[in-house]
Amino acid sequence: MTQDIKPKLPIGYWLKLVDNLLTEQIDKAQAIHGVSRSDWQILNMLKEIGSASRERIFETMRTFVDASNFNKIMTSLIEHGWVEQRQVPKTGMEQFQLTEEGQRRHEVIFATQKEVRQRAMLGISEEEYATVIRVLQQIVSNLGGKSEGAG
Repeated sequence: MTQDIKPKLPIGYWLKLVDNLLTEQIDKAQAIHGVSRSDWQILNMLKEIGSASRERIFETMRTFVDASNFNKIMTSLIEHGWVEQRQVPKTGMEQFQLTEEGQRRHEVIFATQKEVRQRAMLGISEEEYATVIRVLQQIVSNLGGKSEGAG
């Protein structure tokens, strides 16, 4: 952070502005792949954890989308053939996971996502980033929320 910028506005302003700009820039960059920030977040979450129930995915995404939009995104990802739904044999619970095509698309989309991340992080050290994350997690904890997210 440069010395000439003083935090005259409250943290909520900066958080909302950064979130809006991230969504705008990710949506713009990922338009070439036909995906939005929310599509990307679900694909990336499934890549990272392997499989998850609809409830688990929505729990993570609820900060970004309401239930109606979440269902539309899941339907779209399934219709594209990137995500599949299956039942776990012993429990019968429904789980979602990336298909082989979803794995391939994730790689392509991730390359574009890295470019957006690099641009967003210019001039910010790993230490500064880690500090911001710790501070935000502490605020979430102080206010009684869970500090898990989707990227």
